[in-house]
Amino acid sequence: MGVRALAIILVALVAACGDPSVSVIDAPGAGGSGDAGVDPNEGAHSGTRLKLTWFDFSDGTRQWNSFYDAERKEGCYPYPPWPDGKTYCTPDSNASVVYTDASCSLKVGQVYRDPVCTQPPPPYLLEYHYAACSSGPAHLYLRGAKTTVAQYYSRNYDGSCAGPYTSTSYDFYALGGEITTDKLVEITYTPGTAAGRLAPVYYASADGMRLPTRLHDSQLGTDCYPQTYVDGATAGTCIPSGAYYAGDFHDASCTQPAVGLTNGCSTPQYAEYQPKTACPADAPHVASITGAIASVPLFYWSSTSQVCTAETGSTNVTYYGVGADVSVPAVTRTVDALVSHRIQLVHYTTPEGLRFRDYTVYDSLKGADCYPTALPDGTTVCLPYGGYVQTYYRDAACTQAVDLIEVSTGAAGCAAPPAPKYARKYITPQAGSCQYNVELHQVATPYAGTVYTNYGTCAAYTPTTTKLYSIAPASSLNEFVAATQSIDP
Repeated sequence: MGVRALAIILVALVAACGDPSVSVIDAPGAGGSGDAGVDPNEGAHSGTRLKLTWFDFSDGTRQWNSFYDAERKEGCYPYPPWPDGKTYCTPDSNASVVYTDASCSLKVGQVYRDPVCTQPPPPYLLEYHYAACSSGPAHLYLRGAKTTVAQYYSRNYDGSCAGPYTSTSYDFYALGGEITTDKLVEITYTPGTAAGRLAPVYYASADGMRLPTRLHDSQLGTDCYPQTYVDGATAGTCIPSGAYYAGDFHDASCTQPAVGLTNGCSTPQYAEYQPKTACPADAPHVASITGAIASVPLFYWSSTSQVCTAETGSTNVTYYGVGADVSVPAVTRTVDALVSHRIQLVHYTTPEGLRFRDYTVYDSLKGADCYPTALPDGTTVCLPYGGYVQTYYRDAACTQAVDLIEVSTGAAGCAAPPAPKYARKYITPQAGSCQYNVELHQVATPYAGTVYTNYGTCAAYTPTTTKLYSIAPASSLNEFVAATQSIDP
């Protein structure tokens, strides 16, 4: 799995940093060198205020997790861009700010009320600023007293005010005092020493924190994220972080990619696209973006039906053509082989000797990438990635359920990618709990029978660019390595 996908997972885990059960322990080698003069933390170290948090596996392996603000006593995550263009380590908040008037000037906090579990409301309310081309946090407030709101309004991405809306799924709170950005830690991006074409880029703060976050490609003049494209692959590329996905085409055979950007937005330098003949294991193409093109004709490619279909371009979008492909740097994904450790760190390497740590770790006993996953009993175990279990039916009445996973195979002529070793199934929380449980199943053989789906109507389902696989009975989660969390002192 690529760094970009893992960054989303990292955001979801930030709230755990403020958990009082997280211990504060010394990080061996933090900010220094190991016995052989090699920094075991690869340039990562805490500052005097902004601390790194870690996953500590029971076999002794340690992996970065996130950040902890030692002055405010809470976890935080780098949120860019604030209205001043800067990045600040901001407390995580799953509550937002909406409005009680049609001009979106009277603010109120909005918190989702889960119908199956009761949990305390979050301590913060985060308001975002929206513009035609960007968005980011604008104001952070303490949560005030609960209040009653008959209807509310929200801002669209173009900054306009939308509504009114009514819903019984939310609680509303008055805004408390504002936490201004001078109360937060500013995070900057600092380049490291280049090894050939690529150089690491670090999160950094004035108090001394430093953590590798991505790479910089000196040839293309842009930051990039290393990634591979199928389970078990070692060959990968570093894709420009600002590459905009080209999801449309401007010819009836769907061979000429087009990029659509909101009117008035700056044109990115590069586009990322997949040709219609792409297979699941293929790396995306990266190309330079050329000038604006007419919004008609415009087409999209359906990978399911393998048909190029005309569509109507939006009047709020400017479409651009895509030029020649550019060369992106190749990287190799390698798994460490530390004797006596079951959980191994993973690195992307280059021929020049650069080593960049991935956020994934690898379970060498199970032969699969894994990531620490919180369970309802409060423990954390490193569960493998893989497919996700879906429910189908064996009969035309949709009464005989069967759990399978579906793996993309691509169009005819594509080599079938390997099926993942494991698949996850999420179990609805029990009454009084807010934490989904997880079942982990080994992926078995291809499923040859007829299946049906039920989305209001029971209908036969015949995959065209995917393949269905059976799964084995659920594995015991005791088979996997436990992890705890700690914070640098």
